Amino acid sequence: MSVVSPQDFYKWSVFVERECQRFPELLDKDYQTYYQENVLIDLCQRTLEACEDETALKRELRRLRREQMVRIAVRDLAGLADLNETMRDVSDLAEGLVSATLDWWMLRFTQRFGQPIGEETGEPQQLIILGMGKLGGRELNFSSDIDLIYLYEEKGYTDGKKSISNDEFFSKLGLALNKSLTELTSEGMVYRVDMRLRPFGEVGPLAISFTGAEHYYEVHGRAWERYALVKARAIAGDKNKAKTLFDILRPFVYRRYVDYTAMDSLRDLKRMIAAEVRKKGMEDNLKLGRGGIREIEFIVQAFQLVHGGRDKPLQAQTLLPTLSYLADQDYIAQQDADNLREAYVFLRRAENRIQEWGDQQAHSLPDDVRQQQALAEAMGFKDYPSFIARLEQFRETVQHHFDDVFAEEADVCDLTDALSQAWKGPLEDDALIVLTQFGFHKPGDILNQLRQFKKSRAVGHMSAEATTRLEQVMPLLLKQLASLEADQEIALQRTLSVIENVVRRSVYLVLLKENPVALMHLIKLCAASAWLTDLLVKYPALMDQLLDLRSLYRPLKLDELLVEARTLLSTYQDDEEQFMLQLRHWRHAQVFKVAAADITGQVPVMHVSDYLTWIAEAVLNVAHDYVWQQLTSKHGLPGGRPQSPFLILGYGKLGGIELGYGSDLDIVFLYDLVESGEKTQPQNERQRVLENGTFFMRMGQKIISVLTSMMPAGQLYEVDTRLRPNGDSGLMVTTLKHFEHYQQDKAWNWEHQALIRARAVVGESGVRQNFETFRAHFLSQPRQPEKVKTEVVEMRDKMRAALDKSTEFEFDIKHGRGGIVDIEFMVQYLVLAHANQQPGLVRWPDNMRILDELKDTGLIENQAIEALQDHYRTYRGLYHKLALQNEKALVDDKALQISRQIVSNIWKKLMG
Repeated sequence: MSVVSPQDFYKWSVFVERECQRFPELLDKDYQTYYQENVLIDLCQRTLEACEDETALKRELRRLRREQMVRIAVRDLAGLADLNETMRDVSDLAEGLVSATLDWWMLRFTQRFGQPIGEETGEPQQLIILGMGKLGGRELNFSSDIDLIYLYEEKGYTDGKKSISNDEFFSKLGLALNKSLTELTSEGMVYRVDMRLRPFGEVGPLAISFTGAEHYYEVHGRAWERYALVKARAIAGDKNKAKTLFDILRPFVYRRYVDYTAMDSLRDLKRMIAAEVRKKGMEDNLKLGRGGIREIEFIVQAFQLVHGGRDKPLQAQTLLPTLSYLADQDYIAQQDADNLREAYVFLRRAENRIQEWGDQQAHSLPDDVRQQQALAEAMGFKDYPSFIARLEQFRETVQHHFDDVFAEEADVCDLTDALSQAWKGPLEDDALIVLTQFGFHKPGDILNQLRQFKKSRAVGHMSAEATTRLEQVMPLLLKQLASLEADQEIALQRTLSVIENVVRRSVYLVLLKENPVALMHLIKLCAASAWLTDLLVKYPALMDQLLDLRSLYRPLKLDELLVEARTLLSTYQDDEEQFMLQLRHWRHAQVFKVAAADITGQVPVMHVSDYLTWIAEAVLNVAHDYVWQQLTSKHGLPGGRPQSPFLILGYGKLGGIELGYGSDLDIVFLYDLVESGEKTQPQNERQRVLENGTFFMRMGQKIISVLTSMMPAGQLYEVDTRLRPNGDSGLMVTTLKHFEHYQQDKAWNWEHQALIRARAVVGESGVRQNFETFRAHFLSQPRQPEKVKTEVVEMRDKMRAALDKSTEFEFDIKHGRGGIVDIEFMVQYLVLAHANQQPGLVRWPDNMRILDELKDTGLIENQAIEALQDHYRTYRGLYHKLALQNEKALVDDKALQISRQIVSNIWKKLMG
């Protein structure tokens, strides 16, 4: 590789030419070497630390900046550095100079005044400097000023002979730091420092305590300050303490819910910027002008502010990685992300080359012909018109995507619309005429519902802001409703019940206003299912799911669910309340997707239970993993085993992969491979040893607590553990060996029937295999078929007498004669009576696959098996359908008569 000389780029940078002529030693520097991470920061620290006085500090600050800025400019113009390297090096140089200068002055100030001490903790205090904007994102442009905020943790006083308050100490420190950076000497200045983003702006204290900042943002914080804090990053001071600061600020920046109010705030900010651009004639400004850099930043930060409270990876400072994440998570299309990335790189490179020309904070295209040609050549074009043509293509692309994200539907804003006027009016005859004109089937019924809704307590007590938002949503809702071919009254009643529940959290009204498609699907789903409506009323956050139609109707499979659930665990493992709360939100969202796909026919009936069962398995696995981590960190490892020997068996619908909406979980806790009387092995001196039996008992209790604790987001599941050995009187958790002995020696026949539908849903592979081996061996033992049949029939009669809700007018799908349980009991009889001769019968825990295994065995005719499978599918599909309407599993007695008769006939022939 030929050696790169700054002289090669004089025609593209008068800054490089000027500095090299003033300081010829710059011609002999190494411009080939790529700086690894933190090299620049370390260089600044070492150099400034050695300065003996303020004069030396100022001199070295300016020398370092001069040398490094020339190096960065030359590498960029030579094509040796890509955009990421250039932005990172400019940002690291600023961070290194600010941080090292702070350390230099801090040493001198503590020698003079003593160490600042916190009045609450008694701990030494440090100034923490937040880099804002592009400095915070490590995306600083070449000649940028730097936006800083100075904070310290606690008020108090210094401990020196000349004691002063911490506030005074850090204000003096900040002033000294600023002077070192901004003072103009014969060698120039280091940086223009902008402190206007601090609490209370120019009239506020130069440095503020954490408590003061928290109070300011709670009481006075404005929307643009949320936007500014998205990129905030600690660049100097105690960065561990800065984590505490960001924990304080995070709730202000990122709402826990999906926050579409951010869209209006960003629109307002963009309008202000656009007005300023027009006023000052800055249409050629690459940063603020049409299709410029700021619009790309707004697109990305809109998604961050809207979704960042629920999606932690979006709480990032750097634009390009965040843009990639948005595409990976389907917030935006991959092609759109690629277009924006290409445009951003082009615009930022052009911006840097404009600033590298004279080391000035310029963002507009040059007027000077010589500089125009230099810019074009530096960007790889033969002439300026070619460069401008490509630039315009990128600006058009950015503007198009910006409009897509921030566009306001005309009918959202047009409050003179007839439906808007009807809603805002007294809802009398004029409104009835409007509803009739819009094609409502029963406009009188619709009008009555609107009156009742408008008179409701929730609507009557809305804030002015919420009232405005509701006025914007209601005409949209009514237009969507008018397009329904049927069930308009039911759809309106259910949709209004959801809206009535969220008017006080009117951010959800903004969500519906901003997303007409989401509103359409809300109406559609409410019309289709009372159960889904109730779910939305209980957990309005589920409306977030309406935003992405690609995932709304595509429920996840088990491996995908496990990945997402374990991501939740890794994110919240140190915060039990948040872990339990977020797991509930996540579980509700997954069930919501299954129901949405079910009622719209996206998922076959027999697969609905698969998805619902997989969700439960993912929840159980992550609950187990969480509790295992908690207990082993406190008590060490049972048997010294790094992998958990704990086992959760799923029985009934969970075991048979047949869960329905609202099903509870029948589970049994076991453990294997360790002895109950032995003790856990501690990994450090802080861990308190427990007997293994006690350890696993606590583990079972804690898992139940995770699953069943009532929180604002409800329960995960109701849990039934009565199928464990000895039922309610038995131990909550026991060993696999004890379980085997119980099944062999003490269990009743109905418990053997239950074991057919049992399977391991949580557990390490070796422990699972031990259980499955026992189950297969035990169920395959020889039994007397007639005795088994008698006991199965007796149990069936007892269950029917106790549970069958059939009457002369209604049929109980599950427990009625010829219903679901009759099919299940016939299958269980055939397994217990004949598995010793047909080992394939114990392979599966679910009825459909067991029936498949029964084909061609001669134990029951294939025609009868196919009939049982067909009617079982019918019953299960109807069971799900009734659940989605909040109806009991009862149908008119005249319904299903053929199915019931066929199943009853097979029962009589097989069971007698």
